[in-house]
Amino acid sequence: MMAELTVRAELPALAAIADFLAETLTECGDEMVFAVQLAVDEACSNTILYGYPGGGAGTITVACTVDDETVSVVITDDGVAFDPLSAPPPALDIPVEERPIGGLGVHFIRTVMDSVAYARRNEKNVLSMEKRRPASS
Repeated sequence: MMAELTVRAELPALAAIADFLAETLTECGDEMVFAVQLAVDEACSNTILYGYPGGGAGTITVACTVDDETVSVVITDDGVAFDPLSAPPPALDIPVEERPIGGLGVHFIRTVMDSVAYARRNEKNVLSMEKRRPASS
């Protein structure tokens, strides 16, 4: 099954994206829904907050494919080119008050999803994420 949602790249759209994922992933269980929502919310928040420095809002498309083994999500936006996977991992071994701000979101995405890939295609950022579904008993 494949479903797709396109929204304006504005913070209020995050609720619509979360609802879209909850509906699309109904059969996948609460833990899967939560993990995918967390990763997608983080990626889309970053796009909304940092992808349009001139102030104009673009669009974000979230495409979700569910099969028996995996949930795949592809997020496409027309913001400035940015590869979130190029961000260095956060320094989790130093006290939180000494850490630089930022970097945890990409860490969360990498932690909750099984694979994450970035590409720049046709002047768009394309972030592909996949999470394996637990084997049914």
